[in-house]
Amino acid sequence: MASRAKPASTKIRAASLEPLVRLSLLATASSGLLLVLAFPKFNLLPLAGVALLPMLVATAKEPSAWRRFAGGYLGGLMFFGGTCYWMYNVQRDYGDLSVPAAAGTFALFCFLFALYWAIFAWFAGYLWNLSWGPAAVPLLWVALEYARTYFPFTGFPWLLTGYALTDYFPLARLARWTGVYGLSYLLLALPVACVWLFIRPGRLATAHLIAVVALLVALAATAQQETYREDQRAYLVQTDIPQNAAFERWDTTTQAPLLKRLRELTLQAVGRPESPALVIWPEVPVPFYYHDDSFTRPYAEDLARRTNSNLIMGIVAYAPGSHQTQPLNSLVLLDPSGKLLAQYDKIHLVPFGEYVPMRRWLTLAEKLTAEVGDFLPGSRLVVSNFPADHERGKLSGFICYEAIFPDLVRRFVRDGAEVLVNISNDGWYGSSAARYQHLIMARMRAIENARYLLRSTNTGMTAVIRPNGQVSAQLAPDQAAVLSAPWALEQRQTYYTLHGDVFAMAACGLAALACIAARLGGRSKR
Repeated sequence: MASRAKPASTKIRAASLEPLVRLSLLATASSGLLLVLAFPKFNLLPLAGVALLPMLVATAKEPSAWRRFAGGYLGGLMFFGGTCYWMYNVQRDYGDLSVPAAAGTFALFCFLFALYWAIFAWFAGYLWNLSWGPAAVPLLWVALEYARTYFPFTGFPWLLTGYALTDYFPLARLARWTGVYGLSYLLLALPVACVWLFIRPGRLATAHLIAVVALLVALAATAQQETYREDQRAYLVQTDIPQNAAFERWDTTTQAPLLKRLRELTLQAVGRPESPALVIWPEVPVPFYYHDDSFTRPYAEDLARRTNSNLIMGIVAYAPGSHQTQPLNSLVLLDPSGKLLAQYDKIHLVPFGEYVPMRRWLTLAEKLTAEVGDFLPGSRLVVSNFPADHERGKLSGFICYEAIFPDLVRRFVRDGAEVLVNISNDGWYGSSAARYQHLIMARMRAIENARYLLRSTNTGMTAVIRPNGQVSAQLAPDQAAVLSAPWALEQRQTYYTLHGDVFAMAACGLAALACIAARLGGRSKR
């Protein structure tokens, strides 16, 4: 039986896309560049909704799997090179690497993570060949972002696509059910629906577009303005200690003027309130050995007593029984009497910054660790009871890079944390886009878990973040100052807090099944 001829309108649409097919490599690369522009410092956030359109068109119309792979790879190189360029400066300026070695290490990073884009482009082409396959394309993107959260080494979920919606709370609140991965799905689902309807119009394509638009409208229409009682007070200390202090001798003799200045800065800002205050010092580039030197502990205890505060500060501790050979990146919480209430040891360490994975084979990268030997990761979550204003609260703190791991932060809240604290030293990044990127990722943790996030940094961005992700108060970067800001304890728990990455794991399973069906379908046609 003769096959039915394609409608003329379909032929016209397909013909109009032929130039993009011939330029599939450049089209996919342009998606990488456009997505770079959606994030800090460019902050052209609306671009995130259309940035991936060229790549989607290329994957839909490019018949060669290898050309799709190459185009996706080039797009990934553009994206990771454009958003993570600061890695080169960190390795060159603070990692003791030569210019060629720093450039080579950064190039290796880009080549490795660009594979995620290449794999997406490879498999997306097969999905477009199924009648229902395009519906799985956004799920494939989510699955690969979820994989990037954990592989390789300890993962690197830096700037997942969904972070571009952080400032759009009516849509961003979807993260309270799905985590940031649901927002990545939204940013792929709409352009996929448009491309699908354009190149292969039909009932499935129309239904998919209607479903996506209905979800967007429902999120926007049902959003309500959230109000908060903000009956607590936090004092976030931005120390502005020069980053090169990490490589200098640190003791009371050489650093007495700096310690005095920081104490006076804190005392002047906080005073001695009647009710206990919450004072938060950041992670700093110089080591405070709270348990192992002669001045850090008395210094901190005196400051807690004089300010009548619950004091949080970053320290370097050592694993018990290690004889000071296995350092821990930690924070401690003192009560207003100076008593140690809790210590949290950082669980997610920075690969090549705080430890060297596969040390036997990567001897060059050993220079990137500042301590002698690797840091040891912590092994437990800590939720601390502390005296708040007129009540007792539950607090959890996490350190620097850990703010980019959604599941880690939500487990603190699941275990009872009513406020979150993030101490960080973004001085490694200088004035690059990295510290602004770090802030929007931390803001998403507040949205996902409906919690205040009190973020204290060494050089910026020190801020108080409301449960809707809004920055209610912030210090200018690169200055020593104290931010006094109101906040509140929150008890409600979101679906994401309670159940975790259910959406992302479902996306992984559905995308895998769809890719298998697409590959089997392609073979049967042959």
